[in-house]
Amino acid sequence: MLPFGGTVVAIALVGSDIRRKGVVKGVINSGIDAIPVVGLVKNGIELVTGDFLPDKDEAEKKSGKKK
Repeated sequence: MLPFGGTVVAIALVGSDIRRKGVVKGVINSGIDAIPVVGLVKNGIELVTGDFLPDKDEAEKKSGKKK
């Protein structure tokens, strides 16, 4: 049951990911997090390197677009 605990958390937080990253990136991020071993590895790497899929605000700043 323990490996699937992360899946339950990822499903519960999908709305938050969509608000922060946008629909496509939010769904992809939550989908990767929901896969038991892959999500654990991804989150471990992100603790050190930062997000693989940046939030909307960061992406807009890099591209020079205004809100």
